[in-house]
Amino acid sequence: MRAHRVPALAVVLLLVRAAAAQEPEPITRLPEVRVTAPSPPGALLGTSTPARVDRLGEEDLRGAHPTTLPDVLERLPGVTLQNEQGNRFQPDVSLRGFSASPVTGLPQGFSVFLDGVRLNEPTVEEVNFDLIPLEDVERIEVIRGPSVLFGRNTLGGAINLVTRRGREAREIPELATGSFGRRDLRLRLGGASRPVDWALSLTDVRDDGYRDFASGRVSRAFGKVGVDLGGTDLTLSYQYANNRISQAGSLPESEALRHPRRNFTAGDFFAPELHMATLSGEHRIDERLTLAVNAFVRSLETEQFNVNLIADNNRLLNHTLSAGGTVQATHTGTLADRRNVLIAGAEYARHDVRSRTFEEPASGPILQADLADTQDAVGVYAQDALTLVRDLLVPGSTLVLTVAARWDWLRHDITDRLGGPSSGVHDYDRVNPRAGLTLTLSERLRVYASYAEGFRAPAFLELTCAGPGAVCPGLQAGVAPDPPLHAVTARSYELGVQARPFAWLDVDLSSFRTDVSDDIFSVAPTGTTGVFFQNVGSTRREGVELGLRVRPMPDVEAFLNYAFTRATFQEGVELATPLPPGQQTVRPGDSLALVPRHRLNAGVLYRPWPWLTLSADARYVGSQVLRGDEANRHAELPAYWVANVGASVKLRGLETFIRLNNVLDDRHATFGTFAVNGREAGQPVQRFLTPGLPFNVLAGVGYAF
Repeated sequence: MRAHRVPALAVVLLLVRAAAAQEPEPITRLPEVRVTAPSPPGALLGTSTPARVDRLGEEDLRGAHPTTLPDVLERLPGVTLQNEQGNRFQPDVSLRGFSASPVTGLPQGFSVFLDGVRLNEPTVEEVNFDLIPLEDVERIEVIRGPSVLFGRNTLGGAINLVTRRGREAREIPELATGSFGRRDLRLRLGGASRPVDWALSLTDVRDDGYRDFASGRVSRAFGKVGVDLGGTDLTLSYQYANNRISQAGSLPESEALRHPRRNFTAGDFFAPELHMATLSGEHRIDERLTLAVNAFVRSLETEQFNVNLIADNNRLLNHTLSAGGTVQATHTGTLADRRNVLIAGAEYARHDVRSRTFEEPASGPILQADLADTQDAVGVYAQDALTLVRDLLVPGSTLVLTVAARWDWLRHDITDRLGGPSSGVHDYDRVNPRAGLTLTLSERLRVYASYAEGFRAPAFLELTCAGPGAVCPGLQAGVAPDPPLHAVTARSYELGVQARPFAWLDVDLSSFRTDVSDDIFSVAPTGTTGVFFQNVGSTRREGVELGLRVRPMPDVEAFLNYAFTRATFQEGVELATPLPPGQQTVRPGDSLALVPRHRLNAGVLYRPWPWLTLSADARYVGSQVLRGDEANRHAELPAYWVANVGASVKLRGLETFIRLNNVLDDRHATFGTFAVNGREAGQPVQRFLTPGLPFNVLAGVGYAF
């Protein structure tokens, strides 16, 4: 950690001198860091928050014309997308060496919340980004590092999404079309007549796919009604989604280079159907005390079908019914004549999960696994932010101490309906602390340091696939008799500075180190298409993140982000691998798979006239170790550049846009692993890559009135 503190502190001193050398001018405040706790609208913490928080609003969402949430996050420092499934709708997100992914089998390290409801699925904590109603999201907060407010599974951070409320009456139909048969249709309605507001949206996105036999359809409906009675605010929302997404997957490297549009095992698909209702409320008891509550019910049916060249095809049917809620109180007052903000809350959720796996030979389907899991999850947390000192070093400065703790408890009650050995009850619990200092030297400069711990309990399907004797076929449910998995724990240190040394420049610099114990990995034995899970001892993620925002003139905005991330094993471990002879010896210092050390992105917006906006952006992703090569013996996935340009025209209520993605048609791969090539003699194990999206165009029009 020391190696990262010295440059960060040096930058702090330079920024202090730059701010002091400025000529007197109107003071411009730094962007406020507002973190919403899981119970919306929840507790708001101001610039005293001792962590890096990135916040994106509706303008960021609409300007990027994203397909899924990861497309929006990719502009942030250090965010990398992998695409194991080979379609637009199911990318993986990597940040600080942790992942959030829709793939059932990739250990997760991020929590994702929508209006206070945790979206990580109770099967294996995966995140189905295609189910998120992105067109209805008003703001996104990315809180990096373990978080007491957001609880378990928050090792690398939390992503908090808040949906919009109805405002003035409006109708916004949007039509877009693009390369590879992409067709987007969105209709948004909304209105407000005090004290009631409402919002409704209908979305249908269709895509033929940039790979053969890889079409996709995402259909969503979202509605929200709010009542604001002054001291009491209530909202009720409902979401429905019905999607079907084909999955082209990876190709042998030779095929990926010569024929990147091919589909090696055509026929894989994912089909979810979702119903979710959320009730949220906030009541201001007096000027100092606010009570917030939310409750939800969520039902999800999913079907996953996998085509297999070296074994029978398999089909997974999951049904999940979840319900729960959160109660949270926020008190703003004084303690020893110093400003003090206290947050305390509790949450409970119950998940009933059933998972059935079928092998499907030509003779007909055969039920291989039929498992059920009843999960009870409880969290109790408190956080206090106390202003220790005012007018420290310079007039108007403050030093704020933030301390917090959270107790999480999770119980799995697993039943093997076929009478196998998987039945059993498994309890996990832990208290996680957090402490931090925030020094606000002026309205132009804020420095923070923090320590936090995080915790992730093994997920349902991880527990049933916890050993080489219980390999999950095709990332499905297994039948482990005695799960040996321990909970994952993380200890994280962070130091950062946020500054505006000049009126036209914002600087956000942070350094971090996260030490992880009992990390859970999915490993694939050679000669199979399945995985099992195991603890791998100690690992570490550390790095530096830098973000610059520049406004040299009123009609020009630009950004530049750079992140260095080093993710390594800290002790030796024997891991299964698809590569012969089936075992690899990982040494301390070996790099974790699919974590690029260097990530750079930049962009510029130019408005030559009020009605015209021109944009250009580019991203660089460094080389990455392939999954299955944790011993770092083979060539890495090559680094790549991608550049995009776009333009939009707004005339009264009419907006038209065009965006050219990967304008230089860079041929690259975003994901790599090793697998058996069932189409070649002898079924050799080879490098498999997922080609990135080639040059493509998206154009559309929308009208608001």
